[in-house]
Amino acid sequence: MKTFVNWVLHTQSESDPNGQDVRTEPKFELPNGEVFTGSWCRPQNDGPGLQATTLMMFADTLIANGQSDYVKQYLWTGDSNVYYGGAIKRDLDYIVTGFTSDTCDLWEEIRSSNFFWNRYTMKKAMGMGADFASRMGDSSTSSSYKSVEQKINSTLYNDHWSGYVYESTSRTKDSAVIVGFNAGYDENDGMYAPTSYEVAATVSSYNTLFCNEYKVNSDDTSAGYPGVLYGRYGGDTYAGGNPWVLSTAALAQLLYRGAIHILDHGVPNATALAKWKEAFNTSKDLPTDRTALAYLFASAADGVLLRLRVHVQNDGGHLAEQIDRNTGKQVSAEDLTW
Repeated sequence: MKTFVNWVLHTQSESDPNGQDVRTEPKFELPNGEVFTGSWCRPQNDGPGLQATTLMMFADTLIANGQSDYVKQYLWTGDSNVYYGGAIKRDLDYIVTGFTSDTCDLWEEIRSSNFFWNRYTMKKAMGMGADFASRMGDSSTSSSYKSVEQKINSTLYNDHWSGYVYESTSRTKDSAVIVGFNAGYDENDGMYAPTSYEVAATVSSYNTLFCNEYKVNSDDTSAGYPGVLYGRYGGDTYAGGNPWVLSTAALAQLLYRGAIHILDHGVPNATALAKWKEAFNTSKDLPTDRTALAYLFASAADGVLLRLRVHVQNDGGHLAEQIDRNTGKQVSAEDLTW
């Protein structure tokens, strides 16, 4: 991780040959870390928040293990003339003025200034940043980050809820939202908790979309396989427009997180339970016992991975980008990871 910190400090200080803020560059050359100048969808304004979140987690580990001096030397210097205040502050400061900027989406295909994925993960970074700045003795910066967090928070329902959570006005039902629910959730405010009504409604809506979209889902259901395969979004045509391994795994992760959330926080309210009943496509009322409901969520997550396993088990553990929407065979980029 310290090697990664060195990389971040280098890239943050570069002059951008593409005429944009270097913190929003999507690609850098290896091994020298120079900015990639070829054609690509840029800028991508989700990067600073995601990177800062990772670095704050690392900083907390360092502090807990007696390495506060390293944190103050590289990650939060307390001096804008030294690494722009540190790798963490440099990234977080971008969000303060950049969260409304025009950006590419998660799939690097369309542009907007208001994607759910970007805003939701930025909000988490601002919340963590406000707390981190406070612990580093910087109350002014903490207050600034908290204010921006609240501004972003005010858009996440008004701009992204219409009976389900949607990614943007130009592309509504998009599994970037599901990935966002996992990466951007902040327990300090509980917005879009994994067992909430809003998440249930989103999963229910997306289940219907992708079950109708892909023949492989109908075939799997007829064969008795549990779960559902998710793609990127409805009407996708890239490489045939198929279910994606990563999108499907993100749904399973969300459901596992739901099981944990139930054990930690209890059973959701009756309205949310009714919507989860719909999402799970069952005629039976869901249990109101904490342990039984958590088991049901975990079993649903297992079902998603079991359906996924059907289509990858003969490939030696290798996971491709996509699963053919008709044949169920793995296709497109091999061994894709994020």
